Amino acid sequence: MNAETFLDLFFGPGNTAWPARDPNSPAATFLTDYVALLAADSDAPYILPRNEPGNPRKHVYVIPRLSRQATTVREWLSAFVVPSHAAFVSRPEALRAGDPIDDAVAEFVNHRRAYVLEHPQNSSRDVWAALSRMIRTIHQRPGSHWSERMPVGRLLAEFDLAMAAGDHRATGELLGQLEGTGLSGTNLTYLSIKRLARLGNHGELLRLPALRDVVATRPPVPVREAILDAIHSTLLAEPLGNNDIDAARQALIRGGELVPALAVGPLTDFGVEALTVIALAAYAAADAMLLAQFRVDEVAWRRLHAARPHLAELIEPSAAAGDEPASRTVAAAAVDGAAHETIATGAELATSPLAAPVEARPGSWVELIQAISKTADVSAVVAEEAWRSWAPAAASDTQLAELLNSLGDDGAERAWAIVGAFVDSDGYRQPASRTAHAFLVNALSYGRFRSSDMAGIVALLEITLRGGLAASQYRTLLDDLGAECDRWVSIDRASVALDMCDLIARAPSPDHEARLRLAQALLGPLALQRGRLEPDQLELARIIDAEFGLGLTWTPLDDQTPGSEPTKTMAREVLLYSLDEGALRRAASVLERLMPRLNVQLSSDHVGSRQLKQWVSRADIVVMATRCATHAATGFIKSATRPETKICEAEGAGSASLLRAVSSAL
Repeated sequence: MNAETFLDLFFGPGNTAWPARDPNSPAATFLTDYVALLAADSDAPYILPRNEPGNPRKHVYVIPRLSRQATTVREWLSAFVVPSHAAFVSRPEALRAGDPIDDAVAEFVNHRRAYVLEHPQNSSRDVWAALSRMIRTIHQRPGSHWSERMPVGRLLAEFDLAMAAGDHRATGELLGQLEGTGLSGTNLTYLSIKRLARLGNHGELLRLPALRDVVATRPPVPVREAILDAIHSTLLAEPLGNNDIDAARQALIRGGELVPALAVGPLTDFGVEALTVIALAAYAAADAMLLAQFRVDEVAWRRLHAARPHLAELIEPSAAAGDEPASRTVAAAAVDGAAHETIATGAELATSPLAAPVEARPGSWVELIQAISKTADVSAVVAEEAWRSWAPAAASDTQLAELLNSLGDDGAERAWAIVGAFVDSDGYRQPASRTAHAFLVNALSYGRFRSSDMAGIVALLEITLRGGLAASQYRTLLDDLGAECDRWVSIDRASVALDMCDLIARAPSPDHEARLRLAQALLGPLALQRGRLEPDQLELARIIDAEFGLGLTWTPLDDQTPGSEPTKTMAREVLLYSLDEGALRRAASVLERLMPRLNVQLSSDHVGSRQLKQWVSRADIVVMATRCATHAATGFIKSATRPETKICEAEGAGSASLLRAVSSAL
């Protein structure tokens, strides 16, 4: 697509910023320099406005020329524009598939890693002045042709950790960075499917262009389960919620053509939603092969029967107490053979360049780390998420920590590939605190403080502190974290810093002085730039500062005091969902001070309940910290909301991340 065609589409229907591209209009004069960027040989991103009819808020598209420049462009925007003058649009993807203007942007630059800024009309002058300064600075900086390419294994580890910690902005950026690294398109689609499933974007997942091709590859179990869960959410949740199995069957007949291919292999590792889809498909099509799979998989059968007894009765084997041995053996052999093929195809997904080609099949966390120490390839285990059926890491916490701490440099790098799986397995139950501490030591020793690491670092710290540390270990860990603060604490990571600070404020402390030192290191840089903090961040910083007695100044430089007076908002129903009850309570207390007209409900239920359904059905806004989002309650919430309810995912699991999501939604 050439530049003229792109401009015609961008300023076409749905964008009134430059009506009909009239060359004599004020808009044409204003945009002259920005349109010129389309033909300029520069690293500067393309910058164009979009005004949507009927929307009082204005949008600016900031479009990296190349996908790999997206992270740099975000840093430029955070330095010059965000959050002082505008905010990033709060949605999982900046460019929306099916929007003609967004699709035109993606076709013009051949990627979808653009940023959309949002601001009110009265801020337009400041926003464009800041963008102009940013472009001038980019043009005047010394030229550089050096760039560092991160190893694929490290990017995959960061992706898994960010997803486990619930930082979905980071997972989106990492997907873009993984493009062109040699990872196959199929495996990139695997990652996209897992990410969309975690976000609950089931409709978008089922519309992926490559979905049928992916299903044909017999992907790893987590990918197949994600697709089956999406089918359940979009086709079956409503009729089954009304106990209308016949309507669910008809819906599956119309839209369930992918199910048989997804059901190849053992059913044991599938959750209730996936099993429901498979069982209903077997019933709807009278599929003998699918029925045979339930006959040979007793674990899956019991799980389905406990959750969906009426459906289980419909597919109850008509044979006598036991099938003929030969029949059962043939069916079991077919299932086992398919399972072996499925596991093998997932091996590429997380292959580390440091891993040896010898494949390991560990059956516990201890065996997994022992295999890593022997340079065995554990990528298939990670891809298949085999650890979900293991005994929890807390059961062998001390031994795991000793194994991790004994690894050399290469072993530590290989071990980091499983840190996302470890965080995901925690589930806010009994913590493997020593193992989490060992992973934190790994991060500190090897400088793992990229933006995409930070939500995971906070998650590891939460697991560590929840289990408790000896005073000497606590003091050393917090001092080491404090020594690294100048490397990452900044305004654009203010929510991460506040999440960490709030965490140490709420957790048991065997050394108060160490806690004060880290709080000072986290809050001090934010206090110096307090004028750029959002009101919710400023209020939370004030509360934490008062608890520690640091005495930092939080009055903005212009002598105004946003946050000291309640923010005027319409009375609305807000539901906050997280498994961290302390973070929920802290976020609610700040919202009560900032926005007293909000009616805020809190939930940390692991499964759906009648009370949770009532709260969800009333809520205007639902904010979820999606760390460990495999819990049934998150899918329950998504399916129970009204169409007009706004659902937002926090970029992390802490109180500051929850507050940012609420403020963005409002």
